[in-house]
Amino acid sequence: MQWQFLPACVSGKWLTFARMTRLVMKALGHLGLLLGLLWAGAGLLAQTGQVRGTVVNLDGEPLVGATVYIPALKAGAYTNEEGIYSLNKLEPGTYEALAFYFGYDTLRQEVVVEPNGFATVGFALEERLVYTNEVEILGQKTGEIQKTQVDIGVTSISAPEIKLMPSLGSADLAQFLQVLPGVVFTGDQGGQLYIRGGTPIQNMVLMDDMILYSPFHSIGLFSVFDPDYIRKVDVYSAAFPGKFGGRISSIMDIKTRNGSFSKFKGKLELNNFSASALIEGPLGKPGQNGGGVSYLLSARNNFLDQTSTRLYPYVNNGDGLPFNFLDLYGKLTLSDGVNYASFFGFSHTDNVNYGFPADIGWDSYGGGGNFQLLPSGAGAIISGTFAYSQYATALQSQSETFPRRSSIQGFNGTLKVGYIFNSVDEFAFGTTFLGFSTDYVFTNSFGFRTTQQASNTEAAVFANYKKVIQVNTTGGNKFERAVIEPSVRAHFYNNQSSIQIEPRLRAKLNFPGLSFSFGTGLYSQNLLAAVSDRDVVNLFQGFLSAPENLAYRVRNNTLQTAYHFLGGVEAEIVPNLSTTVEGWYKGFTQLTNINRDKIFAEDPDYITELGEAYGWDVILKYNTRKTYFYANYGWAKVTRTDRIQTDNPRTYPPIFDRRHTANVVAAYKTGTFDLVDSERGRIKPKFDDNKWEFSIRWSLGSGFPFTQTQGYFEKLTFLDNGAQTDLATQNGLLGLILASDLNGGRLPYYHRLDASARRRWVIANQMLLELNLSAINLYNRKNIFYFDRVRFAPVYQLPVMPNLSVTLRY
Repeated sequence: MQWQFLPACVSGKWLTFARMTRLVMKALGHLGLLLGLLWAGAGLLAQTGQVRGTVVNLDGEPLVGATVYIPALKAGAYTNEEGIYSLNKLEPGTYEALAFYFGYDTLRQEVVVEPNGFATVGFALEERLVYTNEVEILGQKTGEIQKTQVDIGVTSISAPEIKLMPSLGSADLAQFLQVLPGVVFTGDQGGQLYIRGGTPIQNMVLMDDMILYSPFHSIGLFSVFDPDYIRKVDVYSAAFPGKFGGRISSIMDIKTRNGSFSKFKGKLELNNFSASALIEGPLGKPGQNGGGVSYLLSARNNFLDQTSTRLYPYVNNGDGLPFNFLDLYGKLTLSDGVNYASFFGFSHTDNVNYGFPADIGWDSYGGGGNFQLLPSGAGAIISGTFAYSQYATALQSQSETFPRRSSIQGFNGTLKVGYIFNSVDEFAFGTTFLGFSTDYVFTNSFGFRTTQQASNTEAAVFANYKKVIQVNTTGGNKFERAVIEPSVRAHFYNNQSSIQIEPRLRAKLNFPGLSFSFGTGLYSQNLLAAVSDRDVVNLFQGFLSAPENLAYRVRNNTLQTAYHFLGGVEAEIVPNLSTTVEGWYKGFTQLTNINRDKIFAEDPDYITELGEAYGWDVILKYNTRKTYFYANYGWAKVTRTDRIQTDNPRTYPPIFDRRHTANVVAAYKTGTFDLVDSERGRIKPKFDDNKWEFSIRWSLGSGFPFTQTQGYFEKLTFLDNGAQTDLATQNGLLGLILASDLNGGRLPYYHRLDASARRRWVIANQMLLELNLSAINLYNRKNIFYFDRVRFAPVYQLPVMPNLSVTLRY
């Protein structure tokens, strides 16, 4: 499938990035003015007012799905994902407004509605002591269909869910991602995450809208994020909306929480592999409505290379696990309870010292700021981000004569203006701009060097609209029959002198206890990986810009492009149980790969491929205050087609083509902390945890494809003296003869069982002590990672590894 290519030419003048930016800002200004005039005109005719604001807890974190209600007007609204509510078309007057949320005390405030006015009112709710079997995750009760949100292809993850997983060392986002539908994880030691047919380079990771180029450590079981500062994670596995762009497969949108505005808090953790610490608290006195100034600092150091040889002498023949990393993160937030500005920074380092087959190290650092503003004189919600990040890596392989190195650094920014209509309908538009530079050097086994030093800029405008269609029921109540979310993105690539117009659509049709959802869209990206999709172990994660000249390209630019289709059904069967079935298809209309088979100087550095990926997933999730159960099964097929310039193109499965996957996660909690004060009686525990918690995880995956070995030979090189090389005295290298059927073999099935048991103690209602005994690969399954052709021996993934973790929270 192709879509129309729009050249970057206006009135006969080719666009530069600066001119494109001016046009974008001018268009945004005109659109904002038009919307403001329409809004003001409607208000003058109606002579009504609006009340909007935020609902947060005392630490300033948004409460998603909270209710704000004015009894006198019988008007109410729910808060959105940012904790923002909006009550429109209200009769002028003075009223009492109520804000309430599950597990929190109701708060009442006086609001004044003026004709054609915009009143901004913030609510900061306090938790209360309550015991119930219902559980809300991010404002949604488990098993209840979100009738006002199109959530197909989106998995929302909260920090408590991440911590439920049995883990190697501390709980981590990377380990939870491995059990999500459509996610394929290739290995414990250097494996990568692939999301519904997309490679890591095709999956964008955002932290508070800042682009992260290396979100996972080399050992694969750990991300660079401490779950204790994560507020939520939304994984868009396909058909993501127009506010996201620059990638052709998926988006991982991570939001961090603010430091506490109300009290000083901290965490210390020590386990077999790492030590971590987190501190947070207010700077000065807390402000009203959950505001003030707060800070959050986090550090985590992994020393697996030092402890594994002593604690696990049976791993890797006594060599242990040669991984170590250091993660640092900090955040400063200023808020008045409604508006806020945050400043954040990070530093990540990672080292792997295998010796054979390779040594690798990388570092990444960056920082930025974001803000949210609800102007008192307008109905707009204005937010923005500006950030800078850097990543550099180098690899020295025993099978390569010269080292590889790659780096990328750049900035990105976003400015968005949003409106809420009728309390549930939303419209947002904005612009995104970014610039980056890449530096890459690689020499293949034939001695030909591929290099690139490039600087690029991109800019985009987008618009998203959500319309909730309501109908009246026989009882006189309103029912959300359907949700339609059209969006469009115009993305300008400066080095290509092209604009990609990318329309997208997401929709949901609701019935009592049942919903049907659909999504589709067009996608493009500039970046490509400095590794081949055919490499089994991708420790080296480099970045390249789309080449200016691409041999055998199928489009009139060198961008990577794709289109998505997504459909699903969600059912409410029993309370607290959600059931979802999703089917998906991705057509990759142009892919770019490094030409690892380059023999002659005139051979192209890059090859063009086509691809497709499709499959379906079944997801079950049951959640109460004591019991958590999550299970999914997925079937998928991924193919790539190369040699498209010939009369005999070749279609092959990439190394992450896993046909069957299944995952089960279960947890049980018991024993509440009942605290009694001699004067106040029963009091609320400071820590909302249970005394005991038991959890298991079981994962199954069919075997990955690989290319079989047919023989060996002595490979002579001419890298030093060319034709004058003395072959009689040269010690040749080991050459491999591979089967002509690319990835024609299959490894055995993979399966693994992990388990953990936690015990907690509350000390004087001020500190929480937790002991966690866990183990991965409990029945010591020998799962093959890959076959070492040089040593002619299988390399296995991690064996059984017990772990003891001690955590102190205060």
